[in-house]
Amino acid sequence: MTGLFIALALLAALGVTGWRRVRRARLRRALAALPGGSAATAIEVEAFAGIDEHLRARQCACGGRLDLRGERSEPHGQRVLRVVRAECRNCERIQQVWFDASRAYH
Repeated sequence: MTGLFIALALLAALGVTGWRRVRRARLRRALAALPGGSAATAIEVEAFAGIDEHLRARQCACGGRLDLRGERSEPHGQRVLRVVRAECRNCERIQQVWFDASRAYH
């Protein structure tokens, strides 16, 4: 009888873990499809100040505001992409927002 309860508890834990992984994967795909969610959907900016303006207006999927945690530049063919690492103030989820900063460099 005790073995049955342990097996049921283990199955429940595995089910919850699997459900959370599926939910995270869906959220990652949804964020990647948003403007700036990936290199393919990078947001064009004229100047670096446009990056800060966009981050002030952008929200996390949970509705929280984003705080800048770091940036880097990445060459991508003829374009120069700026990748911003941001953290949600509410859920503390880290996400990357991609910007096409080619015009800002010229």
